Amino acid sequence: MNNLEELQQLLIEGQKLSMQGAYQRRAPAKKAIPYLLKARTGLKLYVEHEPNQALAWHLLSQVEEYLLNYNAAIFSLQKALELGGRNRKDLKRLAMLKEYGGQWQELNMSPEKLESLDVYLKNKIEFFGCDHTLTYTKEWLDENVPKSRKSKVVRAIQNQGGFCDCEVLMNVMD
Repeated sequence: MNNLEELQQLLIEGQKLSMQGAYQRRAPAKKAIPYLLKARTGLKLYVEHEPNQALAWHLLSQVEEYLLNYNAAIFSLQKALELGGRNRKDLKRLAMLKEYGGQWQELNMSPEKLESLDVYLKNKIEFFGCDHTLTYTKEWLDENVPKSRKSKVVRAIQNQGGFCDCEVLMNVMD
């Protein structure tokens, strides 16, 4: 896949299947991952051979963002901005990537762990309801996060608006 247009279409298909909103990223849906990974691989090869192609760097930034690789997304967008000029929309996106990257870094959990927490909370809340505490979130953390990191993760969740289990689902997971 050397054609940038084909790679862009692959990225668009992955974006459609990812079930991610325009803001506040979460792990992409499993069905989107093969498309996103293939687009990322192709775009990395493309920029290796055409390092001065701003659009390719921009697309690579997008795919990295959808895969929650914020540092790589920031790097790629900065390269695109260097090559293609700065516009207000891209500068705003760069600031957003840095902000979200910091939030995810603060949370320090893999997309797989986040998806596991998401499923756990949905099941618990569906069966028992939300008591407006972090009871189920803390239960999951007890089983999946080292005890030494638990309070840091709880603070990070609260920094993203997760003050009870249903808010974790709405504000952190989605």
